[in-house]
Amino acid sequence: MDDLTNEQKYLLASMYKEVLSRQPALSMEESNYFHDSNEVRDMFLPDLSSDYVSTLCWKLKSKGYISCDRGDDLANNIRLEDSTIIYMEHRFSNGLKSIMKFLTDIKGIIF
Repeated sequence: MDDLTNEQKYLLASMYKEVLSRQPALSMEESNYFHDSNEVRDMFLPDLSSDYVSTLCWKLKSKGYISCDRGDDLANNIRLEDSTIIYMEHRFSNGLKSIMKFLTDIKGIIF
């Protein structure tokens, strides 16, 4: 993840935290699904514009961290790639506790 900005890292970690939070109530496939970049914005980056969050998603897709489709000026059908989940599993081996610490630390840097 050395090729990501802090803002991109924050978004990916936030999405991963949400995936974990949705389990075991939902399957992994259902947990790892975000309808569009507006949903992502509303959940994780509400102070940013819709266009900006869409652009963040497209950049993450171009770097191979997420999959998504383009449409209506939004990133649609957003999912973390398996390689991203594997990285996060290793990076945050203590689960939600270590993710929360990371998010708190990085949020202080970027916002």
